[in-house]
Amino acid sequence: MNASKVELSKCFLSSIDAAKKFVDYNEYQLDPDGEIYQYILQLYAYNYDNVAAKKARFSEDSFLARVLPEKEEDFAAFVDVVTDEMHTLLGEAVSLGAGSGLFLWATVEEQPVIAFFKLNYQTKFTCDMTEDGQVIWKQSGRLLPSHTQKEYDYFYINLYERKVWMSDSKCYIDGEMVNYMAERILQLELKKSEKEMVAVFENAVLDTIKECYKEHEEAPKKVFEYRQEAASEAVEMGEISPVKMEERLFADNERAKEVYREKVEELQIADKPVEVGKKTERKLKKKQKIVLESGIELQVPIECLEDSNLFQYQQDEHGNVLIRIQDVGGVLK
Repeated sequence: MNASKVELSKCFLSSIDAAKKFVDYNEYQLDPDGEIYQYILQLYAYNYDNVAAKKARFSEDSFLARVLPEKEEDFAAFVDVVTDEMHTLLGEAVSLGAGSGLFLWATVEEQPVIAFFKLNYQTKFTCDMTEDGQVIWKQSGRLLPSHTQKEYDYFYINLYERKVWMSDSKCYIDGEMVNYMAERILQLELKKSEKEMVAVFENAVLDTIKECYKEHEEAPKKVFEYRQEAASEAVEMGEISPVKMEERLFADNERAKEVYREKVEELQIADKPVEVGKKTERKLKKKQKIVLESGIELQVPIECLEDSNLFQYQQDEHGNVLIRIQDVGGVLK
């Protein structure tokens, strides 16, 4: 997410510590020209479109819908609910450490999206100097992580679309390893992340191709055809549809259609499209990596994969793909 698309308008800070009787929190006045504001903005933008985030939706009669604020002025009440539950969890959960809570109300592309970050305290060595001029190292605790360290847990909630996405942050509660934010704080049932869904979907496609296309160049061509179809659909529609992929990719092979449907059912892939964000779109559009048994890696632009003037493919009886590169000019970099 480009930080320029994020408008931060309200912020609360809290101290999450089991040694205290309750969680302290207060509103923090945002200063757009200050360093703290830039840190908070980078943290929000950096994690906003994380493809590894778990996803969920909530209904009007859910617990989350009841505690969510309808407008920015009511944000403090939601903060109070979450901080209270966080303090209770610290006494019950195993391996849930102390930290600082950060609550944000923001507008992203004209939609209100609130976020929470539990910034886990870091203990690091710092360089200092004694009164007599000796350079020393000493340990400093309760340091906050940078936005790229990922030493934090988070969730985002789109109020209009009733969408939630969050880090898969787990700890032991009552002897069971669970995502504490989903199970206890927001009371949601999580679904696979975008990254997981795309990977599962791709496995179903590639396994079908491997099983149903045995002739020399059939399998390699189908794989590259899939790459191009997936990239095109992601860019045009912002999603990848299992149903459309079957229609486009396996129209020439009835057995492949049957095998694909079985794998989709086996892997519990829903018929509805898999939503993909800009990061996944860029990944699908970029160069395809081909890794050879020797360890050699080739980076090939998607549009070049089916150019017979550049590449020729053959598949042997064991399923191995032979690649022949021809008419290639250029320089080594």
